[in-house]
Amino acid sequence: MIASAHASAGAAAGSSGLPQFEPSVFGSQIFWTVVSFFLLMVLIKKYVLPPIINILDSRSSRIADDLQKAEQARKEGERLLTNYQGQMVAARQMAAQTLEEARQEALRHREQAVDELNKELAKKKNAALVEIEQAKHKAMEDVRSAAVELSMLVAEKLIVKSMSAEDASRMVQEAVAQLGENQQVRLH
Repeated sequence: MIASAHASAGAAAGSSGLPQFEPSVFGSQIFWTVVSFFLLMVLIKKYVLPPIINILDSRSSRIADDLQKAEQARKEGERLLTNYQGQMVAARQMAAQTLEEARQEALRHREQAVDELNKELAKKKNAALVEIEQAKHKAMEDVRSAAVELSMLVAEKLIVKSMSAEDASRMVQEAVAQLGENQQVRLH
């Protein structure tokens, strides 16, 4: 079968050459080529191009929608960024104000504590001065009473005895020693 097809092809080629280059068939070949071409164009235009155009249109509208959404998202992002920056500035100002208020409050508390401490120290100082003054008066009274007792003892001893200067000195020393013993007994 291959041999017969090859033989007939060889016979046709040998007899008149290639049919495409045969001048007697050029007219009909051109006519059918033009008809086939226009028929193909009509078929493509009617059945192939509409789905392709629909796909391209839908893709184009989807891209346009995506671009519009991206633009809206960019604007929204810029608005949010501006809003965020404004909030950050406000937060920083509020933090600075809060910090300043806390510092002022700490200074007020410190001054109040210093004032209270000064008042307390003044009270303690006044109380200590009063105690010192009382102790001073008590000591003066003790000295006076000791002097009175000493004077009385010396006078008693002098009256009881008539004595010499040596005896008087010795008696004063005895009285002072006795007075010291009396003071120690009072303290204990």
